[in-house]
Amino acid sequence: MVNPEKFGQLVSEVKEMGFNLEKSTSVHALRALCGQTKLVLNRSREVLKTWGWSEDDLLSTFRKNPWCMIISEKKLMQTMDLLVNKMGWSSGMIAKYPVALGLSLERRLIPRCSVAKVLLLKGLINENLNLGSLVKPAEKQFLEIFVNRYLGEVPELLSVYQGNVDIQDV
Repeated sequence: MVNPEKFGQLVSEVKEMGFNLEKSTSVHALRALCGQTKLVLNRSREVLKTWGWSEDDLLSTFRKNPWCMIISEKKLMQTMDLLVNKMGWSSGMIAKYPVALGLSLERRLIPRCSVAKVLLLKGLINENLNLGSLVKPAEKQFLEIFVNRYLGEVPELLSVYQGNVDIQDV
């Protein structure tokens, strides 16, 4: 619950950020700016700045997906470590696909990144792989594009995806 005066200030703040108040993302932005979630939002901003994000990156990400900016510091650090340090993507690329920040590490990001890493190491996919093309597809589509297509060249790929075989063992 927010008092009407404070709510009016929050609505003004959201409008100044460029949100269309007729879209649902403006409601998510309002919720992100209220109470305890604002504290998490501010901590998330500081964490992402340590990864080289600019104010423009932060605002752009918040506009695209306010929820991905109210993720725990630990989750943000683990996700950024995976995507930047282990996969080699720039912070700027991650800012373009902020939905990746909110995805499950164990169920989505690690399995998909493991498959991509194997395919990159084997030279089967382009090293300019776009983060969006890896994280956006539904599971069935991902399996078709990145796993089933390459099972002839890398028979262990499904096992890598399922976490049963380590990348180094392929």
